[in-house]
Amino acid sequence: MTSRSPINSRGPRSSALDTVDTLSAYNLITTSLAPCGWILRRVHGILPVEENDNDNDKDAPSMRTLHRITVAAILGLAITACSDSSDRSPGAPVEPPVEPPVEPTLSAQIRRTEYGIPHIKADDWASLGYGYGYAYSQDNFCVTMREVALASGRWAEFTGEDIDRDFLSRYINGTKEEFTADFFNKLPQRDQELITGYAAGMARYLNETGVDNLPEGENGCRGEPWVFSPDRIDLMMYLRKIALQASTDQGIVRGAILAVKGPDALQMANIDSMEVRPGLKRDLAAMGREIRPSEVGSNAIALGSDATQNGGGLLLGNPHQPWNGSGRWYEAHLTIPGEYDAAGASLQGLPWIAIGFTRDVAWTHTVDYATRFTLYEVPLNPDDPMQYEYDGEWRDIVTTTVSAQQLLEDGTVETQEHTFYSTQYGLVLDLGGVNPAIGGWPTFAGTLMTMRDANLDTGLRSLRQWVEKAQATNMEEYRQALRHIGNPVFHEFAADRNGGMFYGQISAVPHVDQAKLDQCLTGIGALVAGATTNAFIGLDGSRSACEWGEDADSPEGSNLFGLSSHPQILGTGTAGNSNNSYWLTDVTRPLEGFPVVFGWMGHEGNQQFLRTRITHSMIADRLAGGDELSETPLFDQETLKTLMYSNRVHGAELVLDDVLQICDEYLNNPEADPANAPALADTCEVLSNWDRRVNVDSRGAQVFTEFWAGIRDTYGSPYQNVVVSDEFWAVDFDPANPIGTPAGIDLTVQANRDLVIEKLLQANQRLTDAGVALGAPWGEVQFLERNNERVPIHGGAGTMGVFGAISASLQEGGYKNPRAGNSYIQVVTWDESECPIADTILTHSQSVQPDSDYYADQTRLYADKRWVRFPFCEDEIQAAQIGETLVLEE
Repeated sequence: MTSRSPINSRGPRSSALDTVDTLSAYNLITTSLAPCGWILRRVHGILPVEENDNDNDKDAPSMRTLHRITVAAILGLAITACSDSSDRSPGAPVEPPVEPPVEPTLSAQIRRTEYGIPHIKADDWASLGYGYGYAYSQDNFCVTMREVALASGRWAEFTGEDIDRDFLSRYINGTKEEFTADFFNKLPQRDQELITGYAAGMARYLNETGVDNLPEGENGCRGEPWVFSPDRIDLMMYLRKIALQASTDQGIVRGAILAVKGPDALQMANIDSMEVRPGLKRDLAAMGREIRPSEVGSNAIALGSDATQNGGGLLLGNPHQPWNGSGRWYEAHLTIPGEYDAAGASLQGLPWIAIGFTRDVAWTHTVDYATRFTLYEVPLNPDDPMQYEYDGEWRDIVTTTVSAQQLLEDGTVETQEHTFYSTQYGLVLDLGGVNPAIGGWPTFAGTLMTMRDANLDTGLRSLRQWVEKAQATNMEEYRQALRHIGNPVFHEFAADRNGGMFYGQISAVPHVDQAKLDQCLTGIGALVAGATTNAFIGLDGSRSACEWGEDADSPEGSNLFGLSSHPQILGTGTAGNSNNSYWLTDVTRPLEGFPVVFGWMGHEGNQQFLRTRITHSMIADRLAGGDELSETPLFDQETLKTLMYSNRVHGAELVLDDVLQICDEYLNNPEADPANAPALADTCEVLSNWDRRVNVDSRGAQVFTEFWAGIRDTYGSPYQNVVVSDEFWAVDFDPANPIGTPAGIDLTVQANRDLVIEKLLQANQRLTDAGVALGAPWGEVQFLERNNERVPIHGGAGTMGVFGAISASLQEGGYKNPRAGNSYIQVVTWDESECPIADTILTHSQSVQPDSDYYADQTRLYADKRWVRFPFCEDEIQAAQIGETLVLEE
C-alpha cells in the first residue's frame, strides 16, 4: 500500500508514468551490474532511439533523444540474466539483489493559498504539467474528463449517444496513432512534455481516487462509463478541439458537414419552384447568429504611461465566459525557476496560463469575431457528380469513411460508419438544414459548398505562443510572441511595468484581402455573406485566383495573415474593446482600411454595441477626471477596479428619460385605455425610482431588463446586440460620432410611443408571471445557488449596456444561476518593487464540487464587490499559504 504525506508524496507508478529516461536507466544498470557486461551490451542494443522531428525548433533537442522505458523491466532483464553468471561459484548462496533508489522523473511542489489557488513549482516542463494536472484534478477533474471523452471519438461507445460527433472527431484526428504522427509529434518538445505531464497528473489523481470515489452530482463523474485514465494524446485531442469551436466544431457547421449524404440520391433544389425563397434571407440571418457564440464575450482595457497616474502600465481583464463546463476559468500560478513564472487563470484542462501576469507583463483577451473559415462554391461536373471544376479542369471529390463504436440498449457494441466528402479546400457541407433552397447535391446552381478552416492547425502553435507571451519582459517582446498566430479567436491586450501597452487583433484569419473578397464573393457565397453581414462568406472555388494568399511572415503552410498585417497598437496610450471589431479600440485614433475578414462584428463605420460605447465613455471620463471615481484625472488601480464594478446601465442612460415621459403622458391622457393604467403606473413608478444600475441593492433593474429585451425583439439587428431603426432613435447613428450615437427616442413618432407602452406592460406581465416583484432588490432577483444558499450577483445583460455583463434568463423566481458573464477578472499594475500588484476575482469560485471549501467563497466576495490580492512573490505566497506543501513525485 502506498503511503503519502503532505510533504512528500510518491504514488504508484501508473502506465502514464512508468518510465524514466533511457540513458539514466542504462547508466544505473552499468553502475549496479558492471560484471554482467555481456547482458549490458544486449540491453544497450534494444534501447530504441528516434529522430527528432523538430531539429530546427529552438525548443527541441538538437540531437537524437532516447526513448523512456521502464527501469524495472531493464533491471529485471539484467538481474535475471546475471543470476546464472559464471562469475558466481557453484553452490554459492544467491544474495537478493539490492535495487538502488530510482530517481523520480517527475517532481512538482504544490502549495495552495487562500481561495484554493495552487502555486506549482517544478524544474522542468513535464513536472510542471504533472503538478498542474494533479492540482487541477483535485478541484475539477470531471469537467475536463468529460471533454476529453467527447474529443476522443468514443462518446457513443461509452454512452450510446451522439455518434455523429464521434464520426467528425475521428475524421479530423484519425486514430490515436495517426494523430500522434500527424499532429502531436509536430509540437515542440517543450509543449509535448508539458502536455504529457499534465495528462499524467490527471491520471494519477484518477488512479489514487478511483472511479467509484470521484465527485457526484451535476458536475461529477462517479462511476461514469466515460471515465478512463487519459494520456497525452487524449488530452491533446481535446486541446485541438477547443481551437475549432468557432469553425469546424461550431454547431451549425458541424451539422452541415454531417448532413452531407453524397450523390447517390441526386437532388437539385429548384429555388424558383420552392416556397422557401421568401424565408431564405431570414434563415441565413439566423445562421449568422449561430456563428456568434452566445455565452462568451469580454471587456479589456490596457493603459500605458500616458493614461496612468504613476506612469506604469495598468491592465483590466474581464472575460465573460460560461460559469459551467469547459469554458470556466481556473486560477493557478506556474513556475519553473529562471524560465517561466506566470499566474492568472486557464480554461478547464489547459496546461498553461491563458490570461494572467508575470513580474513584468500582464495580458488578457476579448472574443474577436473575425472570419475563421471561408466557404468555397465549386461547380459540379454534370456528367460526374463526384468531380468539380478548378481552373477549367475536373478534380475528383475524395471520400473518406470512418467508423465508430456505438453502445446499444442491450449492452452490446456495434460498429457504425460515416462517409465524409472533401475537396482540396476541405469538407463538403450541405446547408439544406438552414434553408432547402441552398441544399442538395448539387445545389440549385449545380454546385457544392465546401469549406476551409483557418484553425485546423492552430493547436500546433497555441502553447508555444502562450508560453512565449509569459516569458516577455516588455511590449515588443510580447508582440513578437504573437508571430506564431496561435490564437484561435481573441483580441490581444497587454501592459508592462514600464508603461507600455499593446493591442492587437492577432488571431487566425484566412488571408483574403478586400480585393480578393470583392472579386471572388459570387453566387451562393455572396447571398450567404449579404444575409449574415459577412459572418459567413463564400468564395468562388473554381478559380485558383480565389485561393487564400499569404504574407512573408505568415506561419508556414497556413495561408493566414501574418503578424505585420493585423490591426495593432503599440504605445503608451489607451486601448479598450468589448467584442466589436478592432476599429475603435482607441477612439482617438481609429484603426481603418482593413478587410472585413478581420472583424465582421462592428466593422469599420458600423454601429457599435452599447457595451462598447459605455467602455469608451468611461475611459474618456476618467482620463479627463470628469467622473465620480476620483478628483484626480487618469487611472490608478483603485479607480480601474471601481470602474469595473460601477454597474451602470447605458441603455437606460440613453432612453429612460424619454420612456418615463411617454409613460407619464399616457397615464394623463383621458383617451388612454384605463385597463392598462394600474400596471403601467406601478411599472413606471418603479423605473422612476431606480438608480439606473445593476447593483445588488438596485430596485427596478428587472423592469428595464425585460423592457429593453422587448425593444430588441422588435428593432434588434440580426445579431440582437444593437437596436437598428430609422424611426426609433431621436438621434440616428453617425459614423463620425460612433460612441455618442444613436441616442434618445423619437417622441414625434406615435409608433414609438405605442411600442414603449406595449413593452412596459409586457415587462410587467413577464415579471408577474415569474413571481418577481417589480421593486425587489436586484440581488434578491439575480443570484447563484450554492448549497441551498442564494449568493447575490451584481451586473446585468450586456445587451442593455452593462459593462460587467451577466448572462441570465428570467425564470420562475428570478434570474437564477447565471450561465455566463463576469468570470475571472484581474486588475494588474506595478510599483518600484519586483512583485506585480494583482487584484483578482473568480466570480463562480474555483471548484465545481459542492463539498469543496472553494465552491462559493469567491462568489461571496464578488457579491460584496471585494477582490483577492493574488500572491505572486515568495514572501507573499508563504504569508497566504493554507495547508502544508505537497511534493508530488513519480
